Amino acid sequence: YRRRGYQPLWVEGRRLAPEADHVVRILRTAAADGLSPADYEPDRLRALVIQARSGGVADLARAEVALSAAFGAYVSDLKRPTAGADMVFTDPKLTPWRPDPGAALAAVAAAPSLASGIDQATRMNPLYAELRTALARRNADGGPEAQRLRVNLERARALPADLGRRYILVDVPAQTLSLYEDGQAVEVMKVVVGKTREPTPAMAGTIRYAVARPYWNIPPDLVATSVAPKVLSVGPAYLEQQGMEALSDWTEQAVRLDPLTVDWTAVASGAQTLRVRQRPGGQNMMGAVKFMFPNRLGIYLHDTPYHGLFAGAQRTFSSGCVRLQDAPRLARRLLGPGAAELKQPGAPETRIDLPQPTPVYITYLTATAEGGKVVARRDIYRRDPALLAEINRSARLAAARPPAGRRKS
Repeated sequence: YRRRGYQPLWVEGRRLAPEADHVVRILRTAAADGLSPADYEPDRLRALVIQARSGGVADLARAEVALSAAFGAYVSDLKRPTAGADMVFTDPKLTPWRPDPGAALAAVAAAPSLASGIDQATRMNPLYAELRTALARRNADGGPEAQRLRVNLERARALPADLGRRYILVDVPAQTLSLYEDGQAVEVMKVVVGKTREPTPAMAGTIRYAVARPYWNIPPDLVATSVAPKVLSVGPAYLEQQGMEALSDWTEQAVRLDPLTVDWTAVASGAQTLRVRQRPGGQNMMGAVKFMFPNRLGIYLHDTPYHGLFAGAQRTFSSGCVRLQDAPRLARRLLGPGAAELKQPGAPETRIDLPQPTPVYITYLTATAEGGKVVARRDIYRRDPALLAEINRSARLAAARPPAGRRKS
């Protein structure tokens, strides 16, 4: 209020704005958001709102302050996922709004109208909205399905409210990729995701370019556990058979090494780290193309020569990256005319910029709500129990603290 020159937010002249009743209704249904309505005292707030209808200055002031305290706390809680449910955002432009109560109220005050400010502050993404509706129907029973919905509501809470006009959603438990345009899935395909010991992380970034005829830079641990033992067993000819080459370092200026000069025993033991990459071609694990969204985790979407893996229901075979069932089809959607480059001979690692950079959200949802029906999926990385325990712990802590309207500011 000091920052606003003590101007009221909910009081218009000598009367309380009608949106006050809408706020009370929102807070009454906070359980569907996985939050405790008692934390915002909607019954007390309703009583204060009724008293303020008299137009008395003191009554209006009490309602004004109580509405701000409760609604600011609610929006802050609504936008902040439980620890263990959040994602890694590699593009700052995608990072969701995580306001404190003061910032939430400032956003409402800055909106063209009070009603639009409330709607904007409480807006959530479509995945969250569907899960919230499903949880509202099942919250009372507290059974396994309600718990599963509650866990995944937290994961959906981590996503930004606006996913974009065009975006890619990778659902790791479902092992699928969907490309959305204007809210509709225009492409859906199977994917291969990370092994249980090398899981695909929950993350978001922006695909800005594709790489045609990519090299595969083999992870150093795989060089030690797979490549080096094969070279020791078969001989240096193994590298040529697999289209691989050893390099001096990880820079762009790296030079090829004679495999006979490499201490493969030291590499296999882990005493020496060696860069090995696989050249483009039919054997290359990257296939014909990879889609890049720069990130420190080294995760991207890519083609694969091993299409037989898509026939299985369980497709957890990668080292964390996402292998695509039909990379050329996705390339045509993302690259437009530039996709023709993939069919032509050319230099390795040819960059093709996307005409329209496209966000990609890699999610871990063991339940979704589709058309009112709850679709459950296997918890392939066994993350649900730990997240449910954290949700319950946070709920106990919340129950022990004073309600929003009675906390010290």
